[in-house]
Amino acid sequence: ATQLASALAANTKLTSLNVLNNALAEAGAHALVALAESKPNQIKSLCGLAADATVADFSERYLDADDVLLVAFELRANTTFTKMELTNNQIGAVGAQNIAEALKV
Repeated sequence: ATQLASALAANTKLTSLNVLNNALAEAGAHALVALAESKPNQIKSLCGLAADATVADFSERYLDADDVLLVAFELRANTTFTKMELTNNQIGAVGAQNIAEALKV
C-alpha cells in the first residue's frame, strides 16, 4: 500500500478509489490517508463512495481496524453523510475509536 501511495502521488486525475479489504496493514492505510489528505481538492474517497453520498453502507464488508482508518478519512472528507452502517464487521476497539475521533470533526 505504501508503494501504491507513492505511485498515486504523481497522479493528478484520480478522485476516488476503493482500497477496502486489501490487507493494507496499518502503515499502508496511514500512507494512503496521508496521500489523500495532501490532495484535498483531488482525492475525495478511499472507499469508492460518491462525493455527494448521504449514506455510507459498510455493513458486512469484513472490515478490520486498518480498513476503518480509510472509513475515518471518508467521514472527515465527506460532510454530506447522514447515515453510516457498520454492522457485522471486525473493527474492534481500535477501529471504533478511530470512527469516534472522525465523528468529532
